[in-house]
Amino acid sequence: MKKILVAVSVLVLSLGFFSCTEEAQGDPENWPTRGITVISTHGAGGDTDFNARLISRFLERDLGVPVTVVNVTGGNGNIAMSQHRHGPSDGYTFIMTNTAALSGNEATGMADFGWDAFEPVSIFGKQSGENIVVRADSPIMTLTDLIQNSIVNPDTMRFGISIGGGVHTAFIIMQETEGARFVAMDTGDAAARLVSLLGGHVDVTILPFATARDHIETGTLRPLSTILSQRPDLIPDIPTAYEQGYTDLILDTMYVALAPRGTNSLIVERLNTAILNIVYNDPEFRTEVNRFNLQEPWGLSVYETRVALEGQRRHFMRFAEFFR
Repeated sequence: MKKILVAVSVLVLSLGFFSCTEEAQGDPENWPTRGITVISTHGAGGDTDFNARLISRFLERDLGVPVTVVNVTGGNGNIAMSQHRHGPSDGYTFIMTNTAALSGNEATGMADFGWDAFEPVSIFGKQSGENIVVRADSPIMTLTDLIQNSIVNPDTMRFGISIGGGVHTAFIIMQETEGARFVAMDTGDAAARLVSLLGGHVDVTILPFATARDHIETGTLRPLSTILSQRPDLIPDIPTAYEQGYTDLILDTMYVALAPRGTNSLIVERLNTAILNIVYNDPEFRTEVNRFNLQEPWGLSVYETRVALEGQRRHFMRFAEFFR
């Protein structure tokens, strides 16, 4: 009788253990069954946060559960990614950031981890393109003018950057591959860099087109180049740095959803499927992406996302020694 009771107790405890384990890992067969939290790594109003909130709004409708976006800012996204890469892997917490921050923070040494510290879910969009911009009253008319002027008059032009990430990387590339000599000034995120440029605190900076658009269209700012590998879909008139002969000066900023390490692969795939369905099949989403990103909607599978992240990591890490 005692043996039977022990056996029953072990069975009950085992069932309880497996039930708790399943709950901790999420139930991939029925996922999602409750609200999802999305950690946005950058501040409200910027392009990274806009895209995180946009896709989250459509996911909430398509998945049928609340999707709450929480901003955890600082360190070019590093604070959020450091905190949440070891977060709950139950399939109800995800991180949304931009790939330039993810790769740039590793290259600069701000982070001791890269994309493979997470379970990549999907790259779900492309930025309108980081643009090298000056004020309209600047004598600098082209990217070549900018670089040559900095060489002839070294350390006289103030260049607004944000430490870590893509803008810092582009700055380093110009310095190390083209011989440019600027004075680097850490002026913060895109919104803060715009204010610094307009206020005359810096002479040149790099801004997403979406951030600078109003000032470019009204003639307050002059774009010298986009540093995307190709001209944006809906901005065909701004040349790339690559086509002007600066072949290393490439920064494709993309938006990516990540899961904490250990998140069930079936949940990752299901979220990827939901994201790509929105990206490619929802006309309302397309309208919003066209309006803000000035790109056509674009997304990648889990495998393609991994390949793209590794490609950008290799590009950034070529310049890691110059950061450090």
